[in-house]
Amino acid sequence: MAEVQFPQIAFLNDEHIASGAAELFPAVWQALEGIASPRVADRHKFLDQLLELDAHRHSPLVAYVLATRLIDPDIRFRMRVIETLGDLLAPMAGERPPENVRGHLKGHCSVMGRGTVLAVLEASEVDLSIGTQIAALFTLCSHVGAVLVEIMMERRISVSLRRQAINYIGRVGFIDAIPQLERLAERLESRSNGQRRMPFAPPSEPDEASLLTSVQTALEMLKEP
Repeated sequence: MAEVQFPQIAFLNDEHIASGAAELFPAVWQALEGIASPRVADRHKFLDQLLELDAHRHSPLVAYVLATRLIDPDIRFRMRVIETLGDLLAPMAGERPPENVRGHLKGHCSVMGRGTVLAVLEASEVDLSIGTQIAALFTLCSHVGAVLVEIMMERRISVSLRRQAINYIGRVGFIDAIPQLERLAERLESRSNGQRRMPFAPPSEPDEASLLTSVQTALEMLKEP
């Protein structure tokens, strides 16, 4: 009977394995299990361990597992994951991650749905400083533009989250959203003009008119030569 050969997981690049990084495997596996813990404090502790080991920069598996935590119920932990992955994709020093790490991240982000995008936008509301990292994640997947447009147009979603969606449409450069932005701008301008003519009439969607400036800014960014 022929012996079945199981391929090894491409956990780290060969040069890292050769340098002795294989000794870190048990610690990395333990930390990966830990970031799925039901205890928030444990998730933070084990994320610290992964970052200390620099495992997310070399392991496609670690990067992929971290990407699944973009919907973590603890918004502070979610923000840390966004920052970690975003820094990996848009590092200040200009170093790109190995292509297999980037490929796994892109594969996960390519199926990023409405729930994940909303979770990321919620984190952006809490900490505007992670905007560069969020833009880097959204850039991995052109389909995120359609999700952001859907959120932008949904009146049942809070105005603040809709504003975040509009901002990232412009920031990332989803030019396919221009027609929807123009229609929204026309509707908001028409409503604003109507309320000026009839100041006694209460607005039907409180604060929605405040989106107009964000819409206009996004259109300017998308139409820049």
